[in-house]
Amino acid sequence: MKNVFKQIPEPLQKQILFRLCGGIGILFLTIAFLYSTLDFFSVLACAAIVLLCFISSISLFRRAIIGDYVVINGECQEVTLTAVRKRTKMITLKTDNGNKLQVMIKQRLKKVVAGSRVTLYVAANMPVYEKGDALLLHSYLAIDTRGSL
Repeated sequence: MKNVFKQIPEPLQKQILFRLCGGIGILFLTIAFLYSTLDFFSVLACAAIVLLCFISSISLFRRAIIGDYVVINGECQEVTLTAVRKRTKMITLKTDNGNKLQVMIKQRLKKVVAGSRVTLYVAANMPVYEKGDALLLHSYLAIDTRGSL
């Protein structure tokens, strides 16, 4: 199992471990919450979150093992930031095959600069929409940036 896990690309490994560790952490909090409050309905809600984290990590692991994802490489051309907190909201990529791709960022990234190399891991069945002269991608499995600050 360890050898199979090492064959998965590193950004997908990080996402699987992040989801699994999140589930384990919430499991310990659920057990502590159970002993401190003895409230069945609150513990049931926490257990549902733990189950969701474990199912999510297993699903991503399965998808990575069978290769049900697409790797998109490109160079970042433009970075759109949020107004107040100046976090990365969207990046525009010029893919290796010449397409312009806009990606909505769903997680906090290091500051990405124009010209950095970006690798996206996208589910094979992920819908891609057209927006003007570009393609729009709303979600991805994992992202890897090279050359960012």
